[in-house]
Amino acid sequence: MVFGGDRPIPDTRAIFLGATVLAVPLLVAAALLRPSGHHRRVAGSAAGGMGDLLRQPGLVRALTVSCVVLAAVDITLVYLPALGAERGIAAGSIGVLLGVRAVASMASRLLLGRLVAAVGRRALLIGTVALSAGGLGLLLPPLPFWAMAVVVTVAGLGLGAGQPLTMSFLAEVAPPGLRGRAMSLRLTGNRLGQVLIPSAAGVLAAGAGAAGVLACTAAGLTGAAVAATGLHRSPSADVNPD
Repeated sequence: MVFGGDRPIPDTRAIFLGATVLAVPLLVAAALLRPSGHHRRVAGSAAGGMGDLLRQPGLVRALTVSCVVLAAVDITLVYLPALGAERGIAAGSIGVLLGVRAVASMASRLLLGRLVAAVGRRALLIGTVALSAGGLGLLLPPLPFWAMAVVVTVAGLGLGAGQPLTMSFLAEVAPPGLRGRAMSLRLTGNRLGQVLIPSAAGVLAAGAGAAGVLACTAAGLTGAAVAATGLHRSPSADVNPD
């Protein structure tokens, strides 16, 4: 948004320079972080094998949904600008759309706890993932900028809720001694999805373009919503959105 200007393809040198300047203090802060003794004790207290963990009902489904939703977030960050370049939309306008999507994703978490109490976590997860699929699908035809902003807002609202909801499902289905390992497995699956799914999208983009990639992402989210129907809610578990 700041460095894009009014051209469909911005000056990438300014973008990389700005990203580098922002990354340096983050790297310094990360290098100063140290795990507490409590965390080290908890990490060493988990019992049970990975096979036992994967056999927990609903765990693989929750991992799949989490992986697809996170990959969809990354794909929109890359292919929404690509879509703008294909359609001659100014890079600054695409930056505004990305900012709107990010704000919508954050806003979706503000009332997440109340929504879970009202409609149930499973129903909310299915609904938000389906909402994000519909939002990305509506980007396929050419739209005026205001309509794109509305559609991107809808997609952002859905994408923002997926990660905390799947995290709470994993915390519920994993045995108490294996919850930390389940979260580590979730992170591993997410990172694997962030590598494999966007890579496959890049191959698809060579022939189908950015719109084709977004269409396949919407289809993947639809499949994730269907997979979420197999998750079972425990009435005693509540969500604590992050």
